Order: sequence, then C-alpha cells, then structure tokens
Amino acid sequence: MQSGYEAPDIDTSLAQRVAAANEEAIANFVAPRSVVSGTGALSTGNRASKPSGAALNDQYFETDTGWLYYWAGTAWKYLAGVNAGTDATRAAITVTANDNGALFFVTDKNKIWRVESGAWADKFTTLDLTTALKINGTKVIGTQGTAITDYTDSISGSVGDTLAAIPDPADTPTDADALRDDLVANVLPKIRDALSSIAAKENTTRARLRAATGHGLIA
Repeated sequence: MQSGYEAPDIDTSLAQRVAAANEEAIANFVAPRSVVSGTGALSTGNRASKPSGAALNDQYFETDTGWLYYWAGTAWKYLAGVNAGTDATRAAITVTANDNGALFFVTDKNKIWRVESGAWADKFTTLDLTTALKINGTKVIGTQGTAITDYTDSISGSVGDTLAAIPDPADTPTDADALRDDLVANVLPKIRDALSSIAAKENTTRARLRAATGHGLIA
C-alpha cells in the first residue's frame, strides 16, 4: 500500500440488509403454505421414512415419489405432486386412502393414473359418451351404432393391395359362346379379385374400429 494512504470506511449494513431480505424472500417462496393452521414445517425423505406423527399441518415431501403430504392430525394426507416412471414402478407403490388424489404419469404407456378410494384408478382409458364428442362445436364422434356384420367372401378372388384394371371384352367375338368365354377367362377374374380385395380391406377396417381394438366406434 502506498505510504500515507488511508483506506476509506465501507458501510456494509445496507448490503447485509439486502442480503437478509433476499434470503427471507426466497425462504417464503419455497416454503409450502399451511393447509389450515399449525406450524407447516417441512421435512423431506423417502416414502418409507415418513415419521409416525407430526404437528398439525406439518408437511413431508417424499423424495422418491415427488408427492407432498401434510399431517392432518391422525395421518399424512396427500397434498400435491406428480410422480413419473414405468407402469411397473407405479404398480409397486402400495397406496391407501391417505394417498387419494396422488398422480402418476406412466412413461411407457403415456397414461396418467390417480389414486381414488385408496386404489390406483386409470381415469384415462376410455371416454364415455352419452351423445357425441364435439371439438369446437363440431361433432367428430357420435354414439356407437348397431353391430355391422363382416363380409363373407364367397367370390373366391385373389386378395391383394392393388385393384387391377378390368379388361374390355373382345371387340368382335365370333359368337355368343366366344363372348362368354372371353368374359369368363379375362374379365370376371379381375372383377372377383377386386371385390375380394375390397371386402378384405373393409373387414380389416371394421376390426380396427371395434371395441376389442380399443377404438369402440362400431360394434
């Protein structure tokens, strides 16, 4: 330090007050609110380590499930949070009525499960409609119609993915028998193949729309 130089006094009280205010603001932001009354103290740990009791409305965050609970006076009750993992992970979690409302997103099936009446409930498997499903006022799915019977193919044509062109009969058949022979040999087989292919595709489409495949649009 240069000879004769005196360092100025630095007032740190303002900085300390600002730091204390910021610390308090952060604590208030991250602290969960009490449900009704009580201390609302927060503790964390895995699901198996929840204490057997606490002060009214104390809170416990399960680090292995991501669920937040509060002490209701006699038991820990689910408050908030969503867990995620495979369906096997979800099924391995034993739940009770104290977990009612808890949510779990199944990553391998893209479903959300919820605990209801102390058991896992898949509320997103089916959509029950009494009249129709509308999007922006436009009906996109109506009520399920009566059963549609599949086609029985007695044509005995060859089924394929391409409908071949139907050839024209010969322009100048020598007689009716020649015309018939031409139709039987060249025209009718193509018609049979086309009808059989259409019937097969239609039956496949119907099968995919039935309830057994998860669509349930037709019976």
